[in-house]
Amino acid sequence: MGFPANVYAIPPMTSDLRHPALVEIQRLFDARGALQYGEAINQIEHALQCGSLAEQDGATPDLVLAAWLHDIGHMQHRNAAAAVAQGSDDMHQVLGAKLLAQWFGPAVAEPVRLHVDAKRYLCKRETGYWEHLSSVSKRTLEIQGGPMTEEEALAFERAPFYADAVRVRRWDDMGKQPGAITQSHAYFMAIAASRVHAD
Repeated sequence: MGFPANVYAIPPMTSDLRHPALVEIQRLFDARGALQYGEAINQIEHALQCGSLAEQDGATPDLVLAAWLHDIGHMQHRNAAAAVAQGSDDMHQVLGAKLLAQWFGPAVAEPVRLHVDAKRYLCKRETGYWEHLSSVSKRTLEIQGGPMTEEEALAFERAPFYADAVRVRRWDDMGKQPGAITQSHAYFMAIAASRVHAD
């Protein structure tokens, strides 16, 4: 990625960053962003890589935010790593979408809600997709229901934002590289500040 080397730093809490959405996003990254759940990188690194890939791919600001925040539900969960280890679905996509829908439009929340379904969809529709998933993604796929049936895939294709969810899923799969150069946390916080709904 062609971005300056990232250093995770808490952005200054200016008036723009005192909105409840931004305070909560920051709190979750501070509290659980350093956690790992089987992948080679932590939540912060994964989020930054996915957001940077989305931007590099020409995504809209809302879709960049969705990519950056698609796994925020893992950080809301009491112990996402234990859930994965125990074969339990933490439903992080639902938790994250519900949180984000309070403050951002469906163009942010819906791709987050659908990104797990997008993995199941691509396993059904795209030959060779499953083989390229990480071992953790393969394990969680089974917990999440396995590849879609044909009926499920057709229904998914009719869902608003399904194509955006597929894009988020692809960045999700790509954004797991140790040492990748990305945009900064403060950079994405600034995008969030520009997109958040007023109270």
